[in-house]
Amino acid sequence: MTCELRTLLFTEQPVRAQLTQLTQSWRRIIENHDYPSSIQTMLGELVAASLVLSASLKFNGSLILQIKGDGPVKLVVAECNSELGIRATAMFDKTTPISPDADFKALVNESGKGRFVIILDPKDRLPGQQPYQGIIEITGNSIAQAIEGYMAQSEQLQTRLWLQADSNTAAGLLLQQMPSTGGIVSAQTAQPESTTIPESLENAWDRLLMLSDTLKQQELLENTSDVIAKRLFWQEPHETLAVRQPSFHCTCSREKVARMLKSLGEQEINEAIVEQTVLSVNCDYCNSKYEFDAVDCAALFMATLSNNTSDSTSKDNLH
Repeated sequence: MTCELRTLLFTEQPVRAQLTQLTQSWRRIIENHDYPSSIQTMLGELVAASLVLSASLKFNGSLILQIKGDGPVKLVVAECNSELGIRATAMFDKTTPISPDADFKALVNESGKGRFVIILDPKDRLPGQQPYQGIIEITGNSIAQAIEGYMAQSEQLQTRLWLQADSNTAAGLLLQQMPSTGGIVSAQTAQPESTTIPESLENAWDRLLMLSDTLKQQELLENTSDVIAKRLFWQEPHETLAVRQPSFHCTCSREKVARMLKSLGEQEINEAIVEQTVLSVNCDYCNSKYEFDAVDCAALFMATLSNNTSDSTSKDNLH
């Protein structure tokens, strides 16, 4: 079983590659969910994409990719944190039959109103700080093309992705061209230097794309990142900067669910308890179940009352 993320840097051209192959951590994501195979494939591709994109970020927090669909699939989410902890979920209309061969457009962009969202959520937010969020209309007919469209519009970096997934493996390859110069002000001229990529480097980029386009679906699924790197780029001078191990990681907890219930208000919770006796909340990501009975729910608001009473007493003592 394999779970790895490999970072390559091509030494004679400003291009980097990220390769990932996930087995057990991918199976952990889907093991408690009954996703139709076409949705499962799309979710796996989004998980692989979150890993290869996060590897290029100097960022302490989580990268979250979302597809907001206007077809039978309403939402697909993949999250990868700075330690390569991953989780993902998909929400879809379970009353609509979904073909195993349903394509990306039919699933999430049926009327052309689907949206691709990328979120950068800092681990330790400053007061008032909000996560960065970028939203674009979905372009293309795959997860890879949607992300490439976002990168072209928002980051202005030439980026290509090859993504595949099945019930056993989620895998991906990212190539990204880094500018050789850019935004540098010369002390002699006080003018920005040229950001034009030399023709020789453009040729190198095209050659790497051509090599990567020879990668077949089963090769990406069945081979480790090391084997794929050697198979594709054995003639291209490069070095392996890192090989890291992603893992499944869900951030749900009873405390977070308690805060969510508390935010609904005491009256609404009391009415729900009368109707249901026990409130049961399932995590969409890991399927963990959290149950709160009448005593548990009362304790949520007892704590609030206790804090308010304490604050009031403290204020009285000041006067």
